[in-house]
Amino acid sequence: MRVLLDLDDDTAVMVRQLTCTEPGCPPVETVVAVLPMEGEARRWTLHRPAEEITEDDLRAALLADPPH
Repeated sequence: MRVLLDLDDDTAVMVRQLTCTEPGCPPVETVVAVLPMEGEARRWTLHRPAEEITEDDLRAALLADPPH
């Protein structure tokens, strides 16, 4: 995400893999959050384990919900 969005070193990127126990929810999802020093934080949820996420998956998430 850092490369795709050309983020500087002061912008935090957080990746969390979560287990979902709610009905209809995928068993594992990964949340990627971009937390700039200034401006609005952004977040994307991908319905797969973190180790299976590819650069193409991140691109698709950005196209579906581009940063403002």
